[in-house]
Amino acid sequence: MKLLKITPRLLWGILLSMIASLLNLYLPLLVRHFINLKQFAWSGLSKKVLLLGGLILIGNLLVSSLSDYLISSEGDRQVRQLRLRLQKQVLRLPQKYFDQQISGNLTSRIINDVNVLRSFFTETIPAVVTGSLTILGTMLITFSLDWKLTLLMLLVFPIDGLVTVPLGKISEVIADQTQSSLAALTGVTSESIKQIKTVKLNKAEEDVFAKNAREINKLYRLSLKGDRIAAMIGPLQSMLSFCLIMAVVLYGTLRVKSGSLSTGTLGAFMMYFFQIIGPINNVALFYSDRKQMLGATRKISEIINETAEETAGKEQLAVAPGSSLLRLDQVSFAYQDLPVLEKVDLEARSGEKIALVGATGAGKTTLANVITRLYPVAAGRISLNGQASTDFSLEQWRGFFSVVLQENTIISGSIRDNLTLGLNRKVTDQELWDALALVRLEEYAKKLPKGLDSLLGESGKQLSGGQRQRMQIARACLRDFKFLLLDEATSNLDADTEKIIMTALDRLKRTKNCGQITIAHRLGTIANSDRIYFIKNKTVVASGSHEELLEKVPDYRRYVHEQQLKEKR
Repeated sequence: MKLLKITPRLLWGILLSMIASLLNLYLPLLVRHFINLKQFAWSGLSKKVLLLGGLILIGNLLVSSLSDYLISSEGDRQVRQLRLRLQKQVLRLPQKYFDQQISGNLTSRIINDVNVLRSFFTETIPAVVTGSLTILGTMLITFSLDWKLTLLMLLVFPIDGLVTVPLGKISEVIADQTQSSLAALTGVTSESIKQIKTVKLNKAEEDVFAKNAREINKLYRLSLKGDRIAAMIGPLQSMLSFCLIMAVVLYGTLRVKSGSLSTGTLGAFMMYFFQIIGPINNVALFYSDRKQMLGATRKISEIINETAEETAGKEQLAVAPGSSLLRLDQVSFAYQDLPVLEKVDLEARSGEKIALVGATGAGKTTLANVITRLYPVAAGRISLNGQASTDFSLEQWRGFFSVVLQENTIISGSIRDNLTLGLNRKVTDQELWDALALVRLEEYAKKLPKGLDSLLGESGKQLSGGQRQRMQIARACLRDFKFLLLDEATSNLDADTEKIIMTALDRLKRTKNCGQITIAHRLGTIANSDRIYFIKNKTVVASGSHEELLEKVPDYRRYVHEQQLKEKR
């Protein structure tokens, strides 16, 4: 799979670069001609030589500048497209993919690995193409001038190869390890900054520092290896080049003294020698650069080749207005071959409030993730009004639910940005204020300098934990949905505020004629539910009202008793 493509714009840039290389090849011939002039006065011939040389230099400058711009701008354009493609793909990947990844590693792949591709695309490839042309052109010209001196100059190839090939193979391994180490360092650094509050409260600064230090030291050791190789390659190449220059100069001088070589030809040879050193090194390093590029390509391709969620592609199915029935029939789910849900049966209706309860780890949140198709079911069927969930596009299906999670889902940006996140309709300011009023945040927002446009900081750090959850509830209420799913959504609220919010949500349920599915531990939150599903041992073991379950299900009575003890503490 080609991540970056050879386009006409790039080809034009390389072609212009080749033209600039050819112009450079002609300059030593002009110098040779000028040196061989018997008179250096401002004769007509010398003026023409100098004028032509000046025009070539100016032309080379213009052509090279245009070439560099075409190549670099095309590289930037394609890198932009690749990053957009990666970002889009990452956002379409299923939840199970992110469960196994460190976000910082993905960030490094999108940024650092793509930069490796850009460098190879805009620097290595053009340098090798023009370098090869320069080498070939130089060889042809110098052979026509003096084949003996050319053979001596050609010794640079095997000598340079003896140095760069073995060391280049070592550099290739180090470069691949460095990319992986850089990705790991990005991951742990991002994680430690994101979780800084947890780090500080647990007095874990030293532990986190030690973890980061291990990655930094690993990267440092790899960098030192690379430095040692670079320190060897550079001086060795310089020494060998100097020895060859001395050999060319000494041999050429003897030839000039014997009269078999002109001074101008020797001067041209020296210019060609210096001109060819850079291209030879570029061609010699192509192998290691290509291997580094292939390593970065492999990681990026792994992300792109991951199976994405089918977010679109199906036609919108007509859903009759009014009451809706959500059913789960014998639904099972396994995470990495480990059963989490087994043969779950459940019903939720419009205007009805149901609750999912059970001990921690019973599978309540997983069940919510299965309902919203964050995870695919292993067996069984989920349906809305008799229509299978898989008959709907993922986008339409998730539009049936408005979800409030226990974890913080506030994004960097303003109050308005957070409330309208993902909305595909215009929302008036009054609607936003009404949503804030519903969760008792209206007065807080009005006190802020910019009101709805006030920034909340990264992950909403300007808000308290309770305010963040209320902001998420306000966001959920602005959506058009059939079921409101609350996953421990009021866990960070005090009892009085929770009562106010739950009353408001009950009013919203009646106004929108939506169903409400609540996952909670507090008895006050679940006791007034129309129906409670008690989950144990990966399945629903009983359902009914709070009173019915207390009377008929000993495990539920025990669960309620334990919750009462916790709430009294």
